[in-house]
Formats: sequence, C-alpha cells, structure tokens
Amino acid sequence: MKTKYIISILLLTIGMSVVGQSDTIYTPYGTSVTVSEPDDMDSEDRHYWDSVYADDYPDAEFHAVWPDPPTYPNLSSTLRFNCHGYAWHMYWLGEDLEDQLDEPYEMSVSQAAKYFTDPSFKECTQSEAEIWWINDGAHSAVATGNPDYLKSKWGDGPLATHEIDDQPYTVDYQTTNFYRKCYREVTVNVDSDDTMYHCKVKLYDSSVSSNVDFEIEYEDWLIIDSDFATGTGSTLYLHPE
Repeated sequence: MKTKYIISILLLTIGMSVVGQSDTIYTPYGTSVTVSEPDDMDSEDRHYWDSVYADDYPDAEFHAVWPDPPTYPNLSSTLRFNCHGYAWHMYWLGEDLEDQLDEPYEMSVSQAAKYFTDPSFKECTQSEAEIWWINDGAHSAVATGNPDYLKSKWGDGPLATHEIDDQPYTVDYQTTNFYRKCYREVTVNVDSDDTMYHCKVKLYDSSVSSNVDFEIEYEDWLIIDSDFATGTGSTLYLHPE
C-alpha cells in the first residue's frame, strides 16, 4: 500500500512539475493550443519512478523514452510530456515512437479539450474510439489494436501499454467519453486515383491532376475552397454518408 500511496501523490502533482517555456501548437482544424515544455528530472529519479510503477503494475509494458545507456537503457518516466500531450498531439506525429517524441509537450485539460470542441475529433462509441477522455479529462489514453488495452502516459511516470483496468486511473464510464479523428484538410495535388473517407473534409489550396479520379466520402460536411482546381479529364466524386 505504501507504493500505491507514493504513486497517488505523484499523480496529484501533474501540472505542478517545473514548467519550462510555453509554446503554441494547433489542432488539425487549426485552433491554437498552448502547451509547455518542462525540464526533465535526472536519470536516477526517472529510474526510481520506473521501478515504483513496475512494482505495482508488473503486467504493463513500459516504452523506452530517451534512455540513458549503458546504465539506464530502458527509461520511461519523464516530466517532458503528459497524457494529454501524448494522446492528442504526439501520437499523431507518426506510427513510430521515435517520430512521436519529436514534439514532447505537457498539455492542460482545458487545452486538450480544444481538440474535440472544434471539428478535429468527433465523439463516437467505445468500439470506434481512437482516444479515451477518461473521467472528465483526468486522463487521456490512446486506443490500441486490442480492445482490452490502452496506451497512455501516467502523469510524470512512464508511457505504458496496459489493460484498461491495469493503470493508476480507475475508469468511470459515466464520465468517460470516446473520440475519433474527424477533420481532414487536403492541401496537396492529387496526382493518382484515390478514395478518401472522413467525417469533415476541406479541400484547401489543392488540385486534382488531369485524368485522375478522386472520390471523397464524408459524414458531416465538405468545404471546397475557391482555389481548388481540377485538371482536364479528371473526375471528383463526392458522396455524403
């Protein structure tokens, strides 16, 4: 019980760690989000917190985040980003963790909420979810290919893949919401036949090359900017869901 008590104290200090410089990033729709870039703790402290969490959650998989070999080759705990920064921004930077770590940020609950109060993400069922908004924003987690597992950053502790109930945050399904990415902005030249499905789509400063078929299926709305152009012999198919 002593270890769990220590972990609960660490989780309560989320947002109280030393705040570095602030920065501005943007949701996929373009809403500005204020984030911070805290300085990290030293390797010994990171290793200590990895050990604390590993003792209480031996079945969770901790992902190595900026290791310090040879003494600490598998460090995961870090102050440099939190659950919201990872789930709403970093996770979408690429499939590889190395790409996701290019822009580590700590993000507040109010700033994270901007991702689903603008058109970027849409509320959905649990089975469709890409992100879990747990307990009114006490925690954010990313869905995995296995419906029984989530991937999330535990406060200032590790980045873990874990069973839904095997984590420091007890999920209250009455106050938990589920979201999937919704908005897609096309800003490139489509130069080969393609089909795209999204719930909200904007064709902005883009074009379709000659003799190319471009098909778009959308749920909620489609906006075509005045700069959008199609080449000779191209076909644009638009299908509202």
